[in-house]
Amino acid sequence: MNESSQSSRLPPLMSDEMAQLYIREQTNIIREEVRKELEAEKVPLNQKELMEKFGFDAKYLKKLLANGLKRRKQGRDWKYDLADVYEVLDYLKENFRGYQPKR
Repeated sequence: MNESSQSSRLPPLMSDEMAQLYIREQTNIIREEVRKELEAEKVPLNQKELMEKFGFDAKYLKKLLANGLKRRKQGRDWKYDLADVYEVLDYLKENFRGYQPKR
C-alpha cells in the first residue's frame, strides 16, 4: 500500500482550537466531579453511614472513639465528620506497634 492511500483512511486530526476546547471541557467536567466529592466529604455521617462507608463494625468504632474520634449529637443520631475519622485513622497508623497477644 502506498502512503497516499493509507493517509486517506485516517481520520482528520483535530485543529489546535478544537483540541483546546476539548481539553477545557474535560477539565471543567473533572473540576465539577472533584467539587462534588469534596462537598460530600464535608457532610457529616451518622453511625450507620460511617460503618457502611468504611466497613467498620461496632467494636472498631468504639476503638476509634477511645482513640479520640469526635462526634456530636444531632437529633437522635451521632454525627461524625470524615476529617475527624481520617485524623484518628492516621493517628492509629502512626502509632501501630504490631499485633500484641491477648493477655
